[in-house]
Amino acid sequence: MALNGLKKNGQFVYAYKKGKAKSTKSMTLIFVRARTYNTKVGFSVSKKIGNAVVRNKVKRRLKDSFGRYMPLVKNGYYVVFATRKPIAEATFAQIHSDVGYLLSKAGLLNTATTTPVVKETAQTSEK
Repeated sequence: MALNGLKKNGQFVYAYKKGKAKSTKSMTLIFVRARTYNTKVGFSVSKKIGNAVVRNKVKRRLKDSFGRYMPLVKNGYYVVFATRKPIAEATFAQIHSDVGYLLSKAGLLNTATTTPVVKETAQTSEK
């Protein structure tokens, strides 16, 4: 799934200045209502987190985790995840849990569907 990303510095600055923040020990979620219909997401991983390998690993995990929640996220927001040092040692499960917690704490998840709907098909064999 392709994520709509915040690409321009002005979009990040707008989110940081006008947005509201929710935090855990490993990351901060900054969100603000956008003028566009689509929700756009950005990831801020400082050099304080580690070398390039560590930072890219953290970004991949964040993108994958947010991508799994994307069908449940409300439209029309700029969302920025700013990381903190403890995220370098966090497992994917911990990151995924924190992302879900922050999205729900910020009220960005649709309340109508809290879990993805998975349709099961019954296969019958005719002989």
